[in-house]
Amino acid sequence: MTTASEFVGALRDLKAVSGLSLRELQRLSGLPRSTIAHALDAKRATLPPWERVAALLPACGVPEASLPSWQRAWARIVLGANPSPVPALGETDTPGDAAEPGPVGDADLPPAGHPAADLGVRPPSGDATGSRLGAAAVPGARLTRLRGAFRRRGVRSALLVLTHGVALAVGITLGIAHGIAHGVPVARPQSGVQIGYPVEEQVCPSLPAGQSPVTGPEVGSPTPSGQLPSWVGRATSDAQILSGTDVVLPILNPVKAGDSLVVSIMLTATCPGRVTVTDSQGDAYNVVGDETDSSHHRTLVIAAFHVHALGTADSIHVVYPHASKYHVAVDEYRGISAATGHAQAYGESGHTAFSTDSVQLDCTAGELLVGAVGANTGSEPDFTAEWHQLPELKLSSYRLSTAYRVVPAAQSCAATGTTTAQWAAVAVAFR
Repeated sequence: MTTASEFVGALRDLKAVSGLSLRELQRLSGLPRSTIAHALDAKRATLPPWERVAALLPACGVPEASLPSWQRAWARIVLGANPSPVPALGETDTPGDAAEPGPVGDADLPPAGHPAADLGVRPPSGDATGSRLGAAAVPGARLTRLRGAFRRRGVRSALLVLTHGVALAVGITLGIAHGIAHGVPVARPQSGVQIGYPVEEQVCPSLPAGQSPVTGPEVGSPTPSGQLPSWVGRATSDAQILSGTDVVLPILNPVKAGDSLVVSIMLTATCPGRVTVTDSQGDAYNVVGDETDSSHHRTLVIAAFHVHALGTADSIHVVYPHASKYHVAVDEYRGISAATGHAQAYGESGHTAFSTDSVQLDCTAGELLVGAVGANTGSEPDFTAEWHQLPELKLSSYRLSTAYRVVPAAQSCAATGTTTAQWAAVAVAFR
């Protein structure tokens, strides 16, 4: 393996041979499903941070003794992308340096025809065809330990090593820094200490003159007559405390071709800027509602109509300005083909209700009304009785609540309910 794409391809092959789902990998590795999907994305051009690789390998059945081989291959690719003036890893100018392990021996490889044969893995004892991996190793260049570079070359060389990224291979902290530098979302560690600088401590970049985060066009095509809209299910969702600016969400429940997807998003303490959604099938998504409260917590509704079929191998990619947390819910609806209007509003904490009725939104009979409320520090937003409330996404005191209803007759529509929290609400009418 000499390139990032080959390395990621080997990780994808390990997952395939292991037979593990993203949900099982999440349980075994402790990584969020979105982080795993991002690390295994076949289109990525850079390596995942080492600490993510080191969590995924044991989850796929790779024993701890084989991790150094993978780490050496990872470091070799990092070095190839970040040339350094210091001697390449693998050079030895001091007698007595420990020799690195050689390639995997034939006795360690699975029999011909085994699904793991091309990966250099050994199946568990007595299992020549099972889907779970036994031992694994990656033949790589002979690389000396990083501490040897520090010992032989002194402080100056050690600093050069750090400067040129070699030390990224030695620990979680610098691995995470590498991920941030490449725009990869980095999960909050189990200790509860946030990685990176929270957005509250960052200065938002200024927008060019005349530019503002404006709600996008309301697009679509006519709905077939006689077909009442309906909610099908939640295709995927996630909520994380992250300092990145994008997230990849794997599709958890397959989406039928021709249906529509409504993406509800809450970004907390965020900067102004464009929010985009794409999927792995190339469907077009447009912002149809966008509201930011006085604390810079932002709630959006984004929709795609007549999408391609999406399976569990597909994913949704959300790109957004810096934010301290994100909540994303992707719901599949049937029988809608256009957004006809929207209303949005926000309110402070300490009151008892939320409503978008300050903005007139006229609905006709049979239209679908979707509501999204982002709230902070107070009671959970509870839509009024005519709404069908969907599963809430919650992080600490921050909540994204979504709901829908079919309008029974022509009327003025609003997303309305109760809460004591600070809130930003969006209501969108679809036909």
